[in-house]
Amino acid sequence: MSTLLLKKREKGFSLIELMIALVLGLFIIGGVLAVFIGSSASFNSNESLSRVQEDGRFALEILTEDLRNVGYKGNCFVKVQNLIDTADADYEADVFDLNAPIKGWTDATGKFFENDLIGYTAGTDIVVIKHAVREASAELNMDLEVDDETFPTVGGEEPGAILIISNGETCDLFQNTAANNTADLKRGSETAAAKIGNVSVAAQGLGRPYKADDYTDISLLSSTLYYVGQGQSTPTALRFISYDNGVSDNGTAGGGDDNVLVEGVTGLTINYAVVSGAGPALDYSADADGIGDWGDVVAVRVTVSVTEDNISQDFSATVALRNRLE
Repeated sequence: MSTLLLKKREKGFSLIELMIALVLGLFIIGGVLAVFIGSSASFNSNESLSRVQEDGRFALEILTEDLRNVGYKGNCFVKVQNLIDTADADYEADVFDLNAPIKGWTDATGKFFENDLIGYTAGTDIVVIKHAVREASAELNMDLEVDDETFPTVGGEEPGAILIISNGETCDLFQNTAANNTADLKRGSETAAAKIGNVSVAAQGLGRPYKADDYTDISLLSSTLYYVGQGQSTPTALRFISYDNGVSDNGTAGGGDDNVLVEGVTGLTINYAVVSGAGPALDYSADADGIGDWGDVVAVRVTVSVTEDNISQDFSATVALRNRLE
């Protein structure tokens, strides 16, 4: 009897087949990685573009809203009488004179605010915008005579606040010098909280008596300087200095509250339209250096440049100064 021996053949991948499979696998993985990286780059680019557009629109909205209110004086339709002490070293007409509600500059060199700007970007424009912003907390509860220094009110207002009292026939601008936690308002001389103060009653009284009725309005002054300076999370940003409460602790008009408004803003360009005797056509080619009389400015074209991750975009709007239009 014989035994038949069967040789079992081994089966599997050869070395060459394994190498080919590895190469094909690497190609597939590389393709997946390329798609992932491309998608990530596209997502990041779209996200940056969205931030640029969001920041640009927001910056433009803030500026245009403020510009539309240029020169608004509350319940007042005549020239504002200024009771603030213009002889005080801290007084600066460009930020407190409501009869000249807008002024711009093309640089900061030699200006009163030069040393107060934080990281100012050379070559960008600067503008100050002034107007009555809203009714104050204080409401007159007793009639006023022209020689009154204390204004009896309900509610009071923050010491140092710049206020406008008006009744349609006249309006007076003053700084509140009343003590903190006092319901009344006062148009006295300089104090620790009110670093400019007002002229004396003997030197200049109110424009006329005010009655404690619905026709008398007390409003807060909004005075804001806009510029491009140092950002917090980005190299540059749209910044603003508020002079609503006069001057700050450093004792200068340029020492108002300075804050970042919109990150990523790299440029601010403002052109002005001036009324002339030639007719109604407006030319927006004039920059701040080309304005002879700021009282003739009736419209503004503002352009904001925003950059995010090498994506840049300009945003522009034209605003009519409606309180200058007749």
